[in-house]
Amino acid sequence: MEKLSPVVLDAFGISSRNIKREKGYYLVDAAKGLVKIHTTIELEEAINLQHIIKEHLAAEGFPWTDRYYTAKTGQPYIMVGRETYVAKHQPRGHYETDLENELAVLQAFKMLGRFHMAARGIGGNPAPVPLASSLPDIFARQLSELNQAGKQARRGPRLSDFDVAFIKHAPSMAETIQCAIENLSATNYMKLFTNAITQGSLCHNAMKEENLLFSSDSTYFIDFSKAAIDLQLCDLAALIRRYAQRSSKSIPLNHLLNAYESTMPLPHGVRAILHAQLIFPWAFVKLASQYYSKKRNWTPNGLLSRMNAVLDEQKSYENYIAVANL
Repeated sequence: MEKLSPVVLDAFGISSRNIKREKGYYLVDAAKGLVKIHTTIELEEAINLQHIIKEHLAAEGFPWTDRYYTAKTGQPYIMVGRETYVAKHQPRGHYETDLENELAVLQAFKMLGRFHMAARGIGGNPAPVPLASSLPDIFARQLSELNQAGKQARRGPRLSDFDVAFIKHAPSMAETIQCAIENLSATNYMKLFTNAITQGSLCHNAMKEENLLFSSDSTYFIDFSKAAIDLQLCDLAALIRRYAQRSSKSIPLNHLLNAYESTMPLPHGVRAILHAQLIFPWAFVKLASQYYSKKRNWTPNGLLSRMNAVLDEQKSYENYIAVANL
């Protein structure tokens, strides 16, 4: 990146005290706090939508986001030549959530509940937030893709080690998906999903530790580029999966749910929906899709190693979910 132009600072009305150049962005110690300034390839519509989302959250009592600075033009971005710049509030003393830190993890679940409480009523104009697909549709599509991958695996003149491993384990994964579909059909999911769409319930849709910035007194939620109107239980399921797959699982699942429910009580009957989401073998299906559908180039050893890692993790993950007895 080139040196940050004074034109950018002036356009956002930022009076700088100190500018630190980082990889891909600048940190500006400004009079109103720490500001992260960078160029972006996001479209203006996407930036405006995220700005509307963050301002809605702040107005509803959830200010813990990387809110945009608005330029003198009133927009949350500026154009300098062919470059689009954005400036965002950067919380001081906050770091990527460590999933081995019990305090950080429990706080993330508690703050997720507060976020969900504030993230309602945002659908429709003037914020045309995308609508998510329903879980039955997603599950059915994933099962179809898994079956198609199985056909592709057997087509070649010679099976690779990956093909052999996939063919061996795909049937049990398909059974698990079918179980998730059947379990979901026995719940009131469609009613809750329809209500979520009608009420404009927002999901963050990127529950990763790098998007949850932790300090001892707050957790900031950043990057709303994948946000959509959906049943907010999807965020909760995603954060549980992330924790269970990226940590030593020292915190029981029920403790995570208790932390969430301390700020956002779960409606009656939704734990069965949560269970259907949690047992779905997302990692296996994603790996199969990447290999058989997207035609990525993989080194044979690296590919098989990743398959084995997914299978090993699946066993540990299933045990973790089973103990909770949802």
